[in-house]
Amino acid sequence: MNKAMVILSTLAVLLGGCGVNKKEANQTQAGEEQKAPNVMDAKDLPQVTAFQDEATRAFMASTEEVDPGYYLLESKSRKIRMFFPEEGKYSDLLSSYSKNEENIGYDEYDKEANILMNGQITYYQGQSFLQKTDTMMLKIISGKNKYSEEYQKENTDDTEIYLGYKKSTFDNLDRKYNYSNRYFGFVKPNQSLDEGVEYSFIFTCKDDNQSCSLDEKIARDKVKKMISSIQFSSNKEE
Repeated sequence: MNKAMVILSTLAVLLGGCGVNKKEANQTQAGEEQKAPNVMDAKDLPQVTAFQDEATRAFMASTEEVDPGYYLLESKSRKIRMFFPEEGKYSDLLSSYSKNEENIGYDEYDKEANILMNGQITYYQGQSFLQKTDTMMLKIISGKNKYSEEYQKENTDDTEIYLGYKKSTFDNLDRKYNYSNRYFGFVKPNQSLDEGVEYSFIFTCKDDNQSCSLDEKIARDKVKKMISSIQFSSNKEE
């Protein structure tokens, strides 16, 4: 009888120990899965510029690909999220952060196509010009870009988008590929009149000694993918 009790007690201890270890392992695994990319080891992250560049990694919300070639960026203010190209690289010189305004600048170079994209996203909040998109905000953007045409207007479930386009040729630039495709405009959330995002994307040929073809449709589709993915945290608030 005593021998049987000893065996049962031993089994209970062993099984109990296994249960604890399994629970601890699950907790550890869950903790590892919830780690932000900026605190993970670079070797454990996707082998693309967005994660291998330390400064860019700080803006990555998740290691999960949200669309082929794109990951999720979250602003420092946590007011917006959007698709970010996997080879995009954060530019500190073009970026800044304050209470009511956040600038995020980044570049992406497609070596195979020899195309350099310069992107600029500016989040505004609490500025007077945000109240009047047509009469103030778009006029400001048009002035910056010397643009006099109408903006293409589109809607997503959560946002209203204005898109302008301009092809620029630089007569004073002594190089073969002396032109660029530029896309600019404004995105505002449906649930708020107090915030919005101004954007600008410029596509150019980087290396004059390498073939290059700036396909306007491809560039436009890329820009529309990024700006259409912009989500404001205010649209998620109840």
